[in-house]
Formats: sequence, structure tokens, C-alpha cells
Amino acid sequence: MVYSVDFRLCVVKNISEKGMTWDKAMEVFSITRDTVRRWMKMYREEGNVGDAPRKPYKVRKIDGEKLEKIIEHQPDATLAEIAEHFDCWPQSIHKRFVKMGITRKKNNALHRER
Repeated sequence: MVYSVDFRLCVVKNISEKGMTWDKAMEVFSITRDTVRRWMKMYREEGNVGDAPRKPYKVRKIDGEKLEKIIEHQPDATLAEIAEHFDCWPQSIHKRFVKMGITRKKNNALHRER
């Protein structure tokens, strides 16, 4: 559960300025001791009790067309070599292959006709 900054500030002010004990604050506000400890530490060190802003999410979708072109030009390339083109992990390339229905069997000379 995420508590609002106003609520956190109210708890911290009651403890630090009005002299409320931690046990009383835990009972009145229905929060845990660890929560009180974290908020008090943040208030002492940073001067506020708000959460740090989230880091922006970096969208990393592997373009299927570009992936197919790389495979056409370099059919013997390993997952690690292909991953270097997209600046990602080889596991990401493998997962994209699975979604695209591409298999990576390299022994094409063994195809048998029926």
C-alpha cells in the first residue's frame, strides 16, 4: 500500500514535533515499526518523506524486420552476435525468435526430401 506524502508527513511531524511515541503512532495510524523507522530516517537525512521519482522506462523492442535482414545477411551468426546489433542480451533475441516462429537450427545440409 502506498501512503500519501501528506499522511507520511503527518506521522513524522507527530513523532518529531509533538512528542508522540513510535508505539502510539503505530497504533493510531495503523502502520508498522519498520515503516515509521524508514520515514523518520528519510526525514532526517533528506528533509522530505516522498518516494524518489521512478526512472524512465527504456522501451527496447527488437524490430522484427531488422532482425530478419540480419539473419538473411548472416545466417551463421550466433545469438550473441545478433544481440550486439540491438545492444541487448542474447536471451532477448531468443525470445523474439520464439515469438516470430524462427528456429535456429544450423545444419541446413541435412534436409531430406520425402
